[in-house]
This record gives sequence, C-alpha cells and structure tokens, in this order.
Amino acid sequence: MKLRTAVLVTIVAALCTVATWAQMPNVPSFAADMKMTPSKGETITGKMYFGSKHMRMEMNARGQNMIMINDYSDMNSVKVMMLMPAQHMYMEFDANAAAAMAGRQRTPQVHLYDPTNPCASEAGTTCKNMGTETVNGYACDKWQFTGKTTSTVWISQKLHFPIKVVNSDGTVMEFSNISEAAQDPSLFTVPSGYQKMDMGAMMGGRKQQ
Repeated sequence: MKLRTAVLVTIVAALCTVATWAQMPNVPSFAADMKMTPSKGETITGKMYFGSKHMRMEMNARGQNMIMINDYSDMNSVKVMMLMPAQHMYMEFDANAAAAMAGRQRTPQVHLYDPTNPCASEAGTTCKNMGTETVNGYACDKWQFTGKTTSTVWISQKLHFPIKVVNSDGTVMEFSNISEAAQDPSLFTVPSGYQKMDMGAMMGGRKQQ
C-alpha cells in the first residue's frame, strides 16, 4: 500500500511537469532543489535536473525514494519513466495521455516559457504582467495567468523557467539552489538491471513478464 501511494503521488508530480519545450531554443541545463506544497496533503521535496529534451526529478514520497525521468524528444508522446530504486523496477507511460485522462489539473505546470508571450503554450489562458521581482537570486518577470484557474508565476529572465508558481488553490512550487551546468546524460536513462513494470502489474504487485 505504501509503495502504491508513493507511486500515485509521483504520478501527480509527473502530470504537473508535462513540459512545453517545443519552439524554445537553447534549452538550459541546470540542477535545482525542488519543493512542492499542495493545498492539501504532504509537502514534496527533492532534486530536479534539466538537460536538452530531458528532465529528472528525485523525491521521497511516503517513505519511498522515487525517481522520474521525462523524455521530451517527441512532444506528441512525452515519455515518462518512473524508477523505484529500492525494488530495482521502473514503469513507463505517456505523460500527455495521462494528463488528458486526468482532466483539469490542480497542480502548476512547470516548463519553459516564451518571455515575449508566456501564454503562448497555455490554451484558453490570458496573462497579465505584474512587474519584476527577484526570487532565489534570479531576476524574474511576475505574471498572473488566468484560465480555468489563476496562478502567479515568477519566470526567470535568464532561464525562461518558473522559479516559483503559486496557484489560486494554494499549491506552491518553488526552485532554489540552482546550479547552471551541463548534466550527465546518464541521469536521464534507466540504470541497467532495472525490471520494467506496467501500471496493472504495479497495482497487483506483480512484475511484468
């Protein structure tokens, strides 16, 4: 039960990080500490790594260490690999399909933004510039996003990345201790020796044959 709950928590994190990298040149490579505080439930902390067309999130959920790797090489099918180090297992699913099935998301999305039009990738959303503020050492443009929900987003002028996001329901995601550097490609691959599982097998506690 603990493992299943931890996996479900991580899937929620996966849905809030379905990124829009398309048409954004010079994707930055960096690592950062992550903290996500939902309006209800426990705070999730961890580490995130960003490279060209890839993202890695490490976190602890309900006592289980979890790793999520997103592959954005094909934006029509964003691949997510969810690793469970203690069990040496992993699952793989399409994040876009999962997000569509989940319907309206209650967590903030995290992705690169076009600084001239941050709403370009947010269908049905309008943006209002609220000025400039410094957040965790980065000069940020502060924007209010209004659509199905309202969010305040502080977007780094240098990274074009949200350093902080606050949703109207109280959900907060923030990045700190950012280190700009090329990331080791091995961070974005499944280690050898891991056995693949499917969602049904995970729920039933069985490995994929």
